[in-house]
Amino acid sequence: MSDRFNHLLPIALTLLLGLMTLWMLVAIQAPPPAEAERNRHDPDSIAENVNIVRMDERGYPQYHLSAQRMLHYPENDSMELVAPRFVRKDESAVLTVIADKGTIKQEIKEVFFYGNVELLRQPHAGNDRLQIRTQYMQVFMDREVARTDRAVTIVNGASTLSGTGMEYERKTGRLSLLSSVKGSFHVQKK
Repeated sequence: MSDRFNHLLPIALTLLLGLMTLWMLVAIQAPPPAEAERNRHDPDSIAENVNIVRMDERGYPQYHLSAQRMLHYPENDSMELVAPRFVRKDESAVLTVIADKGTIKQEIKEVFFYGNVELLRQPHAGNDRLQIRTQYMQVFMDREVARTDRAVTIVNGASTLSGTGMEYERKTGRLSLLSSVKGSFHVQKK
């Protein structure tokens, strides 16, 4: 019997040591993050009264983007804006976009405006003031295109248009409404 015990003792000690190692491994591992912890969206920096000016090749301001507050999120390198205001000035026109909120993506190549969005083009070169109102607008900075897939109201001088979905190309001045278009045009007599 003692021979049998002598052979089982090393096996029992090895088994005990293995179980203790497994227990320690489980005991020291951190618990898996809770669902809320995995989906956190915390900013790594916050700035107040932000002003961003982009210059062209000649050193002249190309556009000006300001906001009451900006929050940067590292997980997707996006920035959220509170009360954003975008102004683009050149020799042909002054274009302004304001909204309640905004999001910047892709190193300021795309800006998304949310809530009470208003795009204004000041009168210039014989053209009337243009005002576009919607609840959402995406602006492609490099292409100078603004678009929305939501309901939109457009006032150009005394003319009014409304519809769903819109695309505005600043360079060409082309404005397209995509569906459900209604409006009234007023032509001034010369």
